[in-house]
Amino acid sequence: MRIIILLLLLTFTSNLFAQNSDCSSTITGVIFCDDFDNNLPLASKYFEYNSNNNDFIVMDSVGRNGSKGMRVLWQKGEVGAGGLSKSFGKTPNTYIGKNAVMKDSSFKEIYWHLDVRHQKGWTGGGPDKLTRALVLANSNWATGMMAHLWSGGKNNVYLGMDPASGVTVDGTLKTTKYNDFDNLRWLGFKVGSIDMFSTENSGRWFCVEGHVKLNTPGANDGVFEFWVNDTLQAGSYNLNWHSTWNNDKNNMNINAIFFENYWNNGSSVQQERYIDNLLISTKPIGSHETPLFIEEVKKEKELEIYPSQANNGIIIFNPQSLAIDKVEVYDMNGKSYSIERQVDLLDISSLSKGRYFVKIILYNGKEINSSFIKVN
Repeated sequence: MRIIILLLLLTFTSNLFAQNSDCSSTITGVIFCDDFDNNLPLASKYFEYNSNNNDFIVMDSVGRNGSKGMRVLWQKGEVGAGGLSKSFGKTPNTYIGKNAVMKDSSFKEIYWHLDVRHQKGWTGGGPDKLTRALVLANSNWATGMMAHLWSGGKNNVYLGMDPASGVTVDGTLKTTKYNDFDNLRWLGFKVGSIDMFSTENSGRWFCVEGHVKLNTPGANDGVFEFWVNDTLQAGSYNLNWHSTWNNDKNNMNINAIFFENYWNNGSSVQQERYIDNLLISTKPIGSHETPLFIEEVKKEKELEIYPSQANNGIIIFNPQSLAIDKVEVYDMNGKSYSIERQVDLLDISSLSKGRYFVKIILYNGKEINSSFIKVN
């Protein structure tokens, strides 16, 4: 009998990019999108591209779903392995504004996204700098704010958020250059709960999404939060990013995202990671606001797996010739869950919102692995 696999994906515009790696799709609120499949030189899309002697380059088959993506190579002891800098909206000079999109717009709120995977057997924890959103305030790269996403936590295997402001609490730009640490106000580091940089999670793709909103001038209502694989990791919602500085319409708003590969102490061995699907938007990007869907399914004879909206579960079409021994469900931290199965229905109503892995074990010893996102 022919192999049957049924995959019903509910393709809303907010998750087309994250799952299909297709920048030709219609994405609500998009400012910039790069899936590295269009063969345009990176220097024509970003205002700075540092390949670090070809450590950071586009390669075939290293992206999500086997598409093109960016390969990052650290030699043993290497600190910097290249980066990409993208500008958008109003910028302070023509250099920063090179290849900028929507140059006449001002952005007080943005979401940004990337997919990242570390090679199987990855070691050493997180390579520190991953990505940041910035307000580049003048031609000397003084920063009005920096919303850092970089590694931290126990054994440095988690992603954390580290917001910093270059504007004083009385509304004066204090920084004079990039990374002017002496003049930054640090607003509180918070670490996530998914160990995406651990050796155990090496070889897996992780979807990282950040969200930044500048404060209303004079109010402490600024926002910084981030998700990993559609699961909220941390957030701050009472930040004073700029005090009253943005009362002046000539002052800059959020106008750059950096995608970085900078390891403070260098890599202990030669190893690679892979980056794909960069997106900047005014609207949420990931699938954490979309209905349940199954992302990946491995083919198995006479087996169908698909979501059931009505039953808030996953239906497993299971002919008698393909007997299921047991089903195991795990979250991204490896915690297992006891899930009730009624013949062909896996009831996931008790699970919290987030991404999970499901392993179906047959009596003949075969395993079928899939993943899904529970969002309601």
